[in-house]
Amino acid sequence: MFEKWLQLFQSHARVGLTISDYSIRMVLSHGTSNDAAHLDYWEEWLSPGIVENGRVKDEEAFTAHLKDMVHALKAKGKRTYFAIPDSQLILRQFDFPGIKSDPELQNYFFIEIGNKIQLPFEQAVFDFHVISRAATGTKVLLIAAPEAIVTQYRKLQGNAGLNPVNAEFSALGTERWVRQNYPQYSDKQRMYVQLEKEALYVSIFDQEIPMFVRQVSLKGVDQEVAQEAFALNAATEIERMLNFYQYSVRKGTDEVTAIYLLGDTEQSDQLKETLSAMVTQDVNTLYFDRERLQDSDSMSTAFIPVIGLALKEGMK
Repeated sequence: MFEKWLQLFQSHARVGLTISDYSIRMVLSHGTSNDAAHLDYWEEWLSPGIVENGRVKDEEAFTAHLKDMVHALKAKGKRTYFAIPDSQLILRQFDFPGIKSDPELQNYFFIEIGNKIQLPFEQAVFDFHVISRAATGTKVLLIAAPEAIVTQYRKLQGNAGLNPVNAEFSALGTERWVRQNYPQYSDKQRMYVQLEKEALYVSIFDQEIPMFVRQVSLKGVDQEVAQEAFALNAATEIERMLNFYQYSVRKGTDEVTAIYLLGDTEQSDQLKETLSAMVTQDVNTLYFDRERLQDSDSMSTAFIPVIGLALKEGMK
């Protein structure tokens, strides 16, 4: 009985954090696994050069921004679930003969990364997901990132007063949020698209498995002066990735059936109109349920991945 009462007074607050070359987004969630309504959020825009290609170049300026956010949200010491920038991620599929157990796969990747498996960085942190396991073979998705980048982000979060406990990538946050709020979408093979400043963030999920994650630079077209041209550039890249996924990754066996957009409303609306005219897939926009999310009228759906990261601990 005492333990039950004690749990009532324990803090369930946790932090979701995403970092790009343009901004830091933070959400402090006070809710439970079934209630994302009680949250506080903050965004700090970054000057050019603080973060480049997902790497922190100016640790002092970055930490100052992060400390301001921690202070504003009263998040000091809170457990933090953060996203490794997409530009630093590697996803590769492997086919093994026969049935391979998780310990066998773990041991194989531990030994062969840096030997048979060459990655564009020396030391890696990695995880894997079994796509299928049968007598005919085991298909596995490997997810890897530079250990130095993950270590740096953990250090800087600690310096700012946070307690980093888990590293993922933003698409997993988006998927977690969608599964909690729109579970009917998870029946489809789907693409998530986030357009931000001069970058396009794309991920493709088959059931709960992230099959494809890519960050694409859209530098060269001024989105303020030529918004339609910018949307056309983005839509062309998305179409190219759809074709690559269908014919190179899936070998023509199946394809994405739905596309979901998130981010700045004006940009998403323009992209939806342009993309819908170019592809056969259904193109939809993800929205917040404003009745469930308190004080969220000004919150962009670019915060969806951040909320999803903060929900990790409570998901069933």
